[in-house]
Amino acid sequence: MKQHIKQSVFFLARLLGLFALARRFTRGQVRILCYHGGCIGDEDGYNAKLFCRPALLAARMAWLQRHGFNLVPLGAAVQAARGGARAPLTTAITFDDGWYTTASELVPVLARMGIPSTLYLCTRQFLEQGPVPSVAVHYLLWKTRLSSATVAGIGAGADGHWDLSTPAARDRLGARASAAIEAAEGERAPLLARLADCLGVDAGQLQLDSRRFDYMNGAELLALPAQGCAIELHGHVHRYPAGDAQAFRADLAACSAAIVAQGLPQPRHYCYPSGNFDAGASAVLAEQGVLSATTCLPGLVDTVSAAQAHYLPRFLDGAAISELEFEAEMSGFTGLLRTLLRGGSPASPAPAALAETEAQSQRA
Repeated sequence: MKQHIKQSVFFLARLLGLFALARRFTRGQVRILCYHGGCIGDEDGYNAKLFCRPALLAARMAWLQRHGFNLVPLGAAVQAARGGARAPLTTAITFDDGWYTTASELVPVLARMGIPSTLYLCTRQFLEQGPVPSVAVHYLLWKTRLSSATVAGIGAGADGHWDLSTPAARDRLGARASAAIEAAEGERAPLLARLADCLGVDAGQLQLDSRRFDYMNGAELLALPAQGCAIELHGHVHRYPAGDAQAFRADLAACSAAIVAQGLPQPRHYCYPSGNFDAGASAVLAEQGVLSATTCLPGLVDTVSAAQAHYLPRFLDGAAISELEFEAEMSGFTGLLRTLLRGGSPASPAPAALAETEAQSQRA
């Protein structure tokens, strides 16, 4: 019912011209959009925010172009947010992770439309290659119709009889099986096929040969800049080490070194893995020469300080987002509505973190 009410409000607002009015009111603010991998099977049914169909991406970009959004490289958008010159409705398109289908399905859509983009690369998965266990395992748990299963031959911690009757129960098996398969390294594909059999899923439904659960390889990565896609930092292990500045420095260094080793320019922008961050992030990022970092919190970007540029809001789009929701968010209507509901107080992308980093700056 809540979703139905929201859709009705958005429909009426668009009909009354409020989306257009919001675009005019917020035209000086910067937008950052986020996508992940492309979709070549039914993986968007499993996770509609992780996998996006090329036709959906093309439709979103066409709407932005029709409505006067200026689609620019991330660096230009950050420079605009830092007080530089900005075109009306400045917008940057970003991709997370490094999926093969980002390179094969999504970046070519943008290249054909003349739209620049940025890929935040997680370098450990990129270097390891092969299917990503956690994603493939949870896909299988989505596909199975069993309410319980006996798992054998996967590894310690995963083998045994499992209840599958609730999402929480499936997540427990998913975590154990993912860890066991990841530890097996070169044996991932056979173990995933074995797990599929245990779960009563035809192993062929995994379609591992399509590489839909793999990251792109080195040649595919190096082909992206020619298509207008810059390569930036998403960490080495896809985990933000909250409260551990030394671990964060090491993770950034490993990620940066892996990117430069491919012959790519020194990366200067970062995306928090899974959107996790804390107040200490900005100091480490500044120390490492990283100019910006994006969160998974929705919102528009006004003029920001150097510290605030390390906590930029970003809108995660995909098939789970309706056309009306997308238009409302990108027009700035949803942000204005959020402000009104808060009593007129604009939200910071990361209130506690920003307050602390600004305080640290003043103390220094």
